[in-house]
Amino acid sequence: MKLFLILLFSTASCFGSTLYFTNGKSLNATILEANETHVLIAREKDLQRFRLPIKHLTIDTRKQVELYHSKGRYSTIPSVKVPIDDRTLKNYVSYIDELIDQNLRSKRLQKTKPLDDYTYARRTYLTLTGRIPTQQELNTFLDDRDSNKKDKLIQKLLNSNGYVNHQMNWWSDMLRIKDRVNGTNINVGSVYRQWLRDSISSKKTYDVMVKELVSSEGKLLDGGSAISYYLRDRGMQEDNLSHTIRIFLGTRLECAMCHDHPFDKWSQRQFYEMTAFTSGIGNVRLKDGGKAIGALSRAINADGDPKAGLFNNWRNQVRDSIQFGIENNGTGIMKLPRDFAESDGNPGDIVHAKAIFTPEPTAKTQGQSRKIFADWIVSKDNPRFTTMIANRVWKQIFGAGLIEPIDSMMDDTVANNQPLMKYLERLLVSVDYDLREYRRILLNTKLFQRESKKQDYKTLEEYNFEGPILRRMTGEQLWDSLVTLVYNDIDSKDRVYLHNQQDYTPLYERYKDMTGEEIYADFKQLASENDGNRNLLGIIYSGSEKAKPIKDRSLVRSSYLQYPAPGGHLIRQFGGSDKEQIDNSNAEPNTTQVLNLLNGFVESNILNKKDADFIKSMQEEKSKAKQVENAFLSILSRKPNSKESTVLKDFIDEKDGFKHVSWILLNSHEFIFIK
Repeated sequence: MKLFLILLFSTASCFGSTLYFTNGKSLNATILEANETHVLIAREKDLQRFRLPIKHLTIDTRKQVELYHSKGRYSTIPSVKVPIDDRTLKNYVSYIDELIDQNLRSKRLQKTKPLDDYTYARRTYLTLTGRIPTQQELNTFLDDRDSNKKDKLIQKLLNSNGYVNHQMNWWSDMLRIKDRVNGTNINVGSVYRQWLRDSISSKKTYDVMVKELVSSEGKLLDGGSAISYYLRDRGMQEDNLSHTIRIFLGTRLECAMCHDHPFDKWSQRQFYEMTAFTSGIGNVRLKDGGKAIGALSRAINADGDPKAGLFNNWRNQVRDSIQFGIENNGTGIMKLPRDFAESDGNPGDIVHAKAIFTPEPTAKTQGQSRKIFADWIVSKDNPRFTTMIANRVWKQIFGAGLIEPIDSMMDDTVANNQPLMKYLERLLVSVDYDLREYRRILLNTKLFQRESKKQDYKTLEEYNFEGPILRRMTGEQLWDSLVTLVYNDIDSKDRVYLHNQQDYTPLYERYKDMTGEEIYADFKQLASENDGNRNLLGIIYSGSEKAKPIKDRSLVRSSYLQYPAPGGHLIRQFGGSDKEQIDNSNAEPNTTQVLNLLNGFVESNILNKKDADFIKSMQEEKSKAKQVENAFLSILSRKPNSKESTVLKDFIDEKDGFKHVSWILLNSHEFIFIK
């Protein structure tokens, strides 16, 4: 034991605690696991693990270990400077791989083979930017002789516009962002999407973004854009609460809306106690401006104006522009509904805001319950907040969560690799919920750099991560990859065109201080000057229409298209979410997918564009072998083997040029799957 402790004293932890021993020695170490009798720690130098009896620790240190083992342990984890240094990165990454490898050894499973540089680059671009790399981007990575070139690429992409665009889709599926919300006369989705893009671009941490959404208040078009989170579920306070808990805490409460939960311990009364935190969000129209809108309505309808129909339409747009907002930050109380069914309450009873998980908020909720609710959700001491997002990102990168389903956690839920799950949680806390840095750590693992496992995986099966799961591109990844072939500069400012998105701020700025009579007079003046133009926003602001012309407005990033993509669009045909349910995209195959690749969108919008960037790259080469090689590099991100080159160069002819070769590659499984 003496020698054991001597070896142990050389360790230092990146985000650990100081342990004091009964023999007078002390040690900075990472606590990995703890129970009533033993504590498991890791040595920094080589990440070797040691399991120590609790009895060898001082009384104060035992209390520290107990705190770790308790539900509130994460608040004690110190932060590390981001971006983390190379040594710290190596330590984090090595230990993740060790935990994976240990699990595989225990089950006598074999790891998949390491990726070659071509496949690694393709997977990294698809994972971080949601598209395949261009031929130039691929060659730049291949030609880099830096031993640290993989982490260089990861950091480059994490700080790119491509990352922002890809994360827009990931977040919008999670938050169910739609351009149009029932009962509104302006495009609330445009405001929501702009808040999201600004938040990702400015590198807000995950906890800050969640807190802004849940505690949001103010005028929609005057600093309160985050209230779009509540406008999405306008008039459905209970639904919003269940979505909030499911998205950010990984627990499904919706069954308890109508009765005690049949599969979990939550009661119907507890559901409404939770909902009481968000009291007041049903009123999304500010009192300020209501008088003006009332006077405007009376003026329009008083004298039989022949344009009354048009003006009433304009009135609704102005009303929503100046009145959408939330003033009430939560009373912390609400009444049980008329259909309350359980014995621990009666319809109409008053319930007070109370958290279902411990530790509960300690502040008084009256008058600020949503702010307290938001603080409680994002607290490091909240037992599920960190677990949920650590697991969600893990699934996004590797294809399956350590906990499945990711949003159905119960008190007794245990990850299929619990030591790894707990380690990831501590990592995420140590980087202060910086998802860029967390992804950087995961993408530097050997696990990410191994070939995908080819066997079928069913969502609820336990997966041991011999390698990442073989997956088909999402609808958005496929779309963005196809568009990248046509326009290599897909992520540049020159390729930005916002479909079905409008800036309603000019309406707010024009009418926020006008009386009803003044607004009416302005309507009549605008109508006389713009006879036949029924678009009020277009009359007073046409900035989006006067923007720099862009070729092929439909061939832009999926994050700039309509949310959700319309039915029949390639994105929807390949499983893109309808934004009605959380994470509602799917990877189920169907016949229309095949047809779209064979002779649908791909035929008309990709292969027939003779000036597409990938076509031009083939045209620049004189030999057919080089032309085939360019096609492979552009579409599959690799060179052809000798057999492929020999067979396919004969498909290049003068009539259809490179169309045949490209068609074959685009219809291959290799193109649409992430190897």
